[in-house]
Amino acid sequence: MNAVWEKIKADLFRHRIVSGLIVGTITVAAALLTLALSTLLNLGGPYDRLFAEMNGAHLWVFFKPGMVNRADLHQIKILPGVIESTPRQYSYLTQARIHDARVWVTLRVIPDEQPDINRLYFLDGRYIAPDAKEVIAEKALDVAHDLKVGEMVVITNSEGRDVSLPIVGLAYDVMYDTYRSEQSPYLYVSENTLRNLFPDKDTWSSSLGLRLSDPNAVDEVFASIEALRSTKFVESHTDWRDVKESALFRGQLASVFLSAFSFFAILATVIIIISVVSSTILSQIKQIGILKALGFTGGQILLVYVGQYAVLSLVGTTLGFLLGVILTPVPMQAVTASLNTTFRPPFSISLFLLVWVIVSSATMLSALSAAARGARANIIKSIAIGAEAPNKKMFWGARVANTLGAPVSIVMGLNDMFVKPFRSFLTGLNLVLGVIGIVFGLALSDTIRTYRENPALLGIVYDATVTRQQVSDNFARRQVTKAPGVEAFYGELQVKAWTLDESTLKIRAVDGELDRFPFQILEGRFFRPGTNEAVAGKGLLTWLGLEVGDSLTLHLEEKDGPTETWTIVGVYPEPGDAGQRLMVDLSSLSRLVKNDKPATYYLKLSPTADVPAIREFLSPHKDSGLSLAMVGEAIPDSVIYLQIAIFALAGILIVIALVNVLIMSLLVAQEKMRTIGILKTVGMTPSQVVAMFNTTAASLGALAVVAGIPAGMWITRDLLSIMSDAFGFGKISVSLDAMQAVILIPFIVIVSIFGSYLPARWAANLFIVQILRKE
Repeated sequence: MNAVWEKIKADLFRHRIVSGLIVGTITVAAALLTLALSTLLNLGGPYDRLFAEMNGAHLWVFFKPGMVNRADLHQIKILPGVIESTPRQYSYLTQARIHDARVWVTLRVIPDEQPDINRLYFLDGRYIAPDAKEVIAEKALDVAHDLKVGEMVVITNSEGRDVSLPIVGLAYDVMYDTYRSEQSPYLYVSENTLRNLFPDKDTWSSSLGLRLSDPNAVDEVFASIEALRSTKFVESHTDWRDVKESALFRGQLASVFLSAFSFFAILATVIIIISVVSSTILSQIKQIGILKALGFTGGQILLVYVGQYAVLSLVGTTLGFLLGVILTPVPMQAVTASLNTTFRPPFSISLFLLVWVIVSSATMLSALSAAARGARANIIKSIAIGAEAPNKKMFWGARVANTLGAPVSIVMGLNDMFVKPFRSFLTGLNLVLGVIGIVFGLALSDTIRTYRENPALLGIVYDATVTRQQVSDNFARRQVTKAPGVEAFYGELQVKAWTLDESTLKIRAVDGELDRFPFQILEGRFFRPGTNEAVAGKGLLTWLGLEVGDSLTLHLEEKDGPTETWTIVGVYPEPGDAGQRLMVDLSSLSRLVKNDKPATYYLKLSPTADVPAIREFLSPHKDSGLSLAMVGEAIPDSVIYLQIAIFALAGILIVIALVNVLIMSLLVAQEKMRTIGILKTVGMTPSQVVAMFNTTAASLGALAVVAGIPAGMWITRDLLSIMSDAFGFGKISVSLDAMQAVILIPFIVIVSIFGSYLPARWAANLFIVQILRKE
């Protein structure tokens, strides 16, 4: 055992360069794995942390006006499972003028100080001052209208007078559901301010926020609330899990890419470790043969190499885990930016153990497999030829080069690539992974650019929206038709619906010039006007377990409202509500709902449209009933953090590939010392030796590009397809710029040459006498 330990120490310290390079490779691989696992396990972490910090309510119940009293509220607060409650919250639905648009808002009363439950998370500004006439705007309004602290919003009070209120803060409410909420975006005010604007308290709505002992018992507690009275007194409710899903859905594209990035990184880590360790040990088979000749048993041989890599793995994994933890916030910025917060995943012993088990297992199994092969080999064969017998037949590429009169160094370099094909395969595998990583990054970057340039791929097929208030549908349609620069439009009525098992969703009932808009159909076809056909978001099909061709029966407007059945004929990219919406022809439900006229109109504008002129035409006066809003950026700027993370991944893989080429070239140079001495004896110059090594590396790099580009596109497309389905997003169109693919060829070849240059120079500078004496 002492001899084994002495051999381990001797190898680690005698081959310091190789040991250092292997530790570096394992460190980078472990960092990559930590980064991937931490990202994958913490996609919901930013919202969870914010929810905990704000002490968010798990259930928010909205009551019908005049239908709830103090006794009802007391009964709700003492229900089993309810541990805390907000005071009764008052609100009022009205219109506000923000910039040049009139929008529906909910004036929400908040106490004079931040409440204990469901506090506001401030993005900018401050809390309202007691008795001051000022407002705080919720993030959803800020996103829609690009608000700033200090700007004014105008509210028309109950007497018809306009009242200007300054915005003193912008805040995020962890219980405002951007997609599912039936409440218009919030403007938070004091009770005195609301009373001054609308004194009649009987017209105010009320609600209650509840914290539960079991956060997942929302459905049970809500059923208990509804069962308190036979008369329906609950208007709607908000489930914190739905809000979280909506919050994550806002960063859905980032989540899809991050998840794909993580799975690819895990795969790459395992392959890298296996190839580097296996190829390194196999290149030392001659040394194993010598050890066996000196009396080492097969078991001792295994202990020597497994022990060496156990030490290297422990050091590299620890360093890599710490590096990964430090870098984790970078890819997470793609998600946290949508919540205007930061998030660093907490230090986790379980994560460290998982990383250590995966890296150590891959390292130990690779070392064990390669060392066992050497331990089983014949002593004479191991010393004479190493891990694999040289291929005696000249590589056809080398023969062609020789026929064409290429220099002997080039011919030998090409032939060396296939002299020991298994070793070359392991080295090339790392280069292929590097190419795949770059293709992965380039393809995602190009895909993001494509989605930016064509928002229709995300389901945003329009350039602007018009909402109407206090004017008829006919008037709105006439005005939009006459508006300068409007090429086409369609109207939409959103209807709340219930499935037969009482799950809720929203229906988009549309009519108009639908054929003028670039709706993207991922599967099937678009519905035919005047029929009970429908297209569904991918998330809806996944949620309800449906497919194209299935029928869906829904209750409209109420749980026990009129029913209608639609046949799903296609799938489209739904940009809202986690993809859980249905789009139908307006005529299919117009006779079943109380108000069957669209309230929103989606516009297609000409490329030269004058937006201020359109706004002036539609809203010539402050009390005009039409409001125009332009479509914002489809993909937020926060996605830049994701792109940084992806290119960092590609860079890491290239560095690992370069290090692997360096290790292999160094070991090959040591293995071929006798051959190099003979070649230099017969006249090969140092520059020719360098050219021979570089030719082998460059050839491996070129083959890696040829194999890596299609493999990278296949992996990218399949991973994104799997992840996008999981997020209810539907099919993602992956693209790669052809010029970038062409540029990749010389880049990888140069990287390969760079990795082999130092060992090549070392071999070229060896003295002939020194080589032959050592042999």
